[in-house]
Amino acid sequence: MSKYKNIKWILKKQTDVGLKALWTYDDVKKEFTQIYKNYNSKLTIYTPEQLLDKISQIEEIETLK
Repeated sequence: MSKYKNIKWILKKQTDVGLKALWTYDDVKKEFTQIYKNYNSKLTIYTPEQLLDKISQIEEIETLK
């Protein structure tokens, strides 16, 4: 089972219903955060589609380790 199963499920559901959500991913802390209000950080902002692509990249890197 993928350790990213839950986040991928959430992102796919958001994509399916056309929800305009924004997310960040912290490479250091390995954390995903959905942006709600008053975003103030240096982390990259992702749409659900973009974050699904990012997770795929992370999974590929982790399988190479």
